[in-house]
Amino acid sequence: MARRREISWIAAALVAVALAVPLAGALHAADGDLAATSKLLASSDDYRTRVVAALKLGGSNDARARKPLESALDDPHPSVRQAAAAALAKLGDKAALPALDARLKKEANAPTKTALTQAIDTLKKSTGAGPGTAPTASPNATTTSAPVKAQPIDWSKAKFLVKLQKAENSTGVRGGALATVLNAATREKLGQLPDVYVLPDDATAPGVIKLAAAKGVPVLGVNAALVSMDQGSFAGDVKVQAKVSLAFTKLEIVKASVEGNASSIGSKSSTKNPDSLAKLQDMAVDGAVTSAMAKAPSAIKSAAL
Repeated sequence: MARRREISWIAAALVAVALAVPLAGALHAADGDLAATSKLLASSDDYRTRVVAALKLGGSNDARARKPLESALDDPHPSVRQAAAAALAKLGDKAALPALDARLKKEANAPTKTALTQAIDTLKKSTGAGPGTAPTASPNATTTSAPVKAQPIDWSKAKFLVKLQKAENSTGVRGGALATVLNAATREKLGQLPDVYVLPDDATAPGVIKLAAAKGVPVLGVNAALVSMDQGSFAGDVKVQAKVSLAFTKLEIVKASVEGNASSIGSKSSTKNPDSLAKLQDMAVDGAVTSAMAKAPSAIKSAAL
């Protein structure tokens, strides 16, 4: 039960816990082999291995991963069902919506219901072309990525405009790489909040802000910060903990702030593999941002006053 509490944020946040178990070495051997990973998902006796397999399929950007993930929605263990829902959302194939809806109608586990609901919402809001159409960005990309461009605004729904002003990593751990993860996670999850439109980084932003002012829609700034990144042990494994803060500003004055915390757990060998440790750190940051988003709607409303 203790381990489940430590990773309980997975269900609420829909974030991956790849390499979260000592058995991850067996799964690593199946990299690039969708059939082998699908077999692990369907037949492994250890639910933790099935969780990792589901999440790996979700990140495969391969349309063929949808069917085994849909089957995993009926897995006997709720953590696997939650991972399958998160993986289908990440895969981005809207053809998975009927399977998610069907599972939701008969699901009895509350955290899994949350995971299913969020996956359905994510897919319904998705404007992407689905898996297999474009390469995915590396979670360790530098802060020199291309500016985010404007998306059409539905002014009947946009009650708040939010501008991500900066994302700072004050921990000294992986510098700009984790700042980029923080930036991307904050932007993505703010954009999933109801009534919120996240302003782009491109040259169209000033025009959008001017139009918002004419319509009486408040414009807020957001300063994201990675406050801490700690590493410890848990039940013989390694645990990475992240804490983030989001400050909401109006006219450059901080009006409200929220914090979020999350942990990711990996095999002890992750500490000897820079890529594995980086993934755990990335996922802890992503989870911490998701945690903060639970309090963000009320903070946004307060800041807009």
